[in-house]
Amino acid sequence: MVPYTRLEKWGRPPLDWGEILDGIRQYGIRNAAQLTIAPTGTIATIAGCEAYGCEPVYALAYTRKVHDDGREIELRYVSPLFLQALERAGIDEPTREKILGQVLFTGSCQDVPEVPPEIRHVFVVAGDITAEEHVRMQASLQAFVDAAISKTINFPADATPEDVARAYMLAWKLGCKGLTVYVTGSREKVVLETEAVRKAREAQAGTSAGTSPTAPPLMPVRPRPHVLQGQTYRVTTPLGTAYVTVNCNGEGEPFEVFLNVGKAGSDTAAVAEAIGRLISLILRVPSPLPARRRLQQVVKQLRGIGGGRPTGFGRDRVQSLPDGVAQVLAEFLGLEAPPEQPAPAQLPLFPLGDLCPECGHATLVSEEGCRRCYTCGYSEC
Repeated sequence: MVPYTRLEKWGRPPLDWGEILDGIRQYGIRNAAQLTIAPTGTIATIAGCEAYGCEPVYALAYTRKVHDDGREIELRYVSPLFLQALERAGIDEPTREKILGQVLFTGSCQDVPEVPPEIRHVFVVAGDITAEEHVRMQASLQAFVDAAISKTINFPADATPEDVARAYMLAWKLGCKGLTVYVTGSREKVVLETEAVRKAREAQAGTSAGTSPTAPPLMPVRPRPHVLQGQTYRVTTPLGTAYVTVNCNGEGEPFEVFLNVGKAGSDTAAVAEAIGRLISLILRVPSPLPARRRLQQVVKQLRGIGGGRPTGFGRDRVQSLPDGVAQVLAEFLGLEAPPEQPAPAQLPLFPLGDLCPECGHATLVSEEGCRRCYTCGYSEC
């Protein structure tokens, strides 16, 4: 049999049918079709693989809609390999955030000037190539595949019926056995879409209804699994000894944070619980940023917040409860501690108590049937 070494005008090489029949008589025949290319987009995403077989990546950032027990849940996705490529290229964090903001909208990096050319050349998505290039990609594989190929030919929103017809005719001439065509925004319900497509669809829906487009519904937070594993850290803060628990999901990514400090029912305990709940919410809401990067932003915002009664010295210095939480989260993430800063004068230590409503220090203690602040002298009596 002539080996599949060379193709002429996208046709199959000539076959020696006599040789094929002799082979069938000698060995028999079993399969009508031995090779196929299955649809693997969803499977690849679940497996964390940024390759869809013969498909180009749909977008570097998009929203995936899934149905769970009758509810539609929106999951935000951004390419981890793209983020890694930006970091390896030495692009600073503010510029990376600017690039990500643009990519989140269009799904493509081709029109983002801050992205280096070598990265734009590699990270090409479905909307960056023409319909003809999509068809020719399928045809180049169809020559060696017995079954039809699961492949989507992407068209822009302004595609015409003639454009679609040309794609079908080209696929037929090149030997494709089947074809799937999708014109951006042509369906009311879609599985994947970028922010640009979403806004255009909502604007069109609002115009058709004679009303202004409404804001997209709030995305639900990820449900908590039955069991999570984590670590608990102990840190001394101006409000007392704090215990910070960081729980992770099955992939080792931070999922929630619990913060316990002060007596149960006190204002100090309430503030600590509020900080833990807000950090957990940041980790659980759908976001294109990985959980660790979101936690890095939490550390950046909380680290260095000062208070009136810092504790410790040098690298062990904790300026406030938020600063102590930031130090624990930085340790969890393996971040380097900031350089030591000259320590300001420290106030004399007072007994630890609840938060004073007058001065805000945690020196409101019960004394002789009344609560009194050791810092400012405030008294509830």
